[in-house]
Amino acid sequence: MRSELEQAVERGDFALEYQPIIDLQSGAIAAVEALLRWRHPLLGTIPVGDYLPIAEESGLIVPIGQHVLDAACRQLRTWRLGFSRLPSLAVSVNISPHQLAAPGFVGEVAAVLDRSEVMAEWLTLELAPGSGMFPAAANGLADLGVRLALDDYGAGDTLRDLRRLPISAVKLHAEFVTAAAGPTEDGVFAEALLAIAQARGVVTMGKGVETRAQARRLANLGCNLAQGYLYSKPLGPEGIGTLLSRGVLSGGARAVG
Repeated sequence: MRSELEQAVERGDFALEYQPIIDLQSGAIAAVEALLRWRHPLLGTIPVGDYLPIAEESGLIVPIGQHVLDAACRQLRTWRLGFSRLPSLAVSVNISPHQLAAPGFVGEVAAVLDRSEVMAEWLTLELAPGSGMFPAAANGLADLGVRLALDDYGAGDTLRDLRRLPISAVKLHAEFVTAAAGPTEDGVFAEALLAIAQARGVVTMGKGVETRAQARRLANLGCNLAQGYLYSKPLGPEGIGTLLSRGVLSGGARAVG
């Protein structure tokens, strides 16, 4: 698998799809998350879970991540030029702790922003649990003006990361999003996690939203944003362009169709 990954980097087999992030009150598309897809010439699309651990262990996540960041920023610039009536549109890119640990990573992000003519505040970097081990890199990114979001908030070390890092937003773990809609003990935890983030003054988002009940519950808890199949599956740039032409995917916490 490592050998295949090395060849994939050389061949440029990686592509991006994007999933909309929705404002729960207005239904407007606030941002899109860039999602990596490996299109193997013989095996087809390889699930990210099959290769991501190997990419991280081998260090290949660094050049792969650089490709994702560069491509996502260039695509965002294209969309912002084509849809000037969406001045707040942003892009979100996942960053692994291995990338944060790489020497010069903050400078590389600055160079990508410069090349793509993307303002730093248009870019959100999603940090995995445990990223708090690299406060210098996180602070450097925040100094650039890049927004930092905690992915899978509520799992792992994310509460400690929220305390230690200059976080702008949190993405509530999908498990807690599911629980939030029902009268379960985990639903209480979901409410408490959102309350902690809100007390810290950061933007809150529900991840993996699949039902209207989940969206309504998140909205009632004061959650700002939502992302999931209720609104749209991940799409290629053309598909996202079609959605952006509509501007609004839902009536607040309701889904299209």
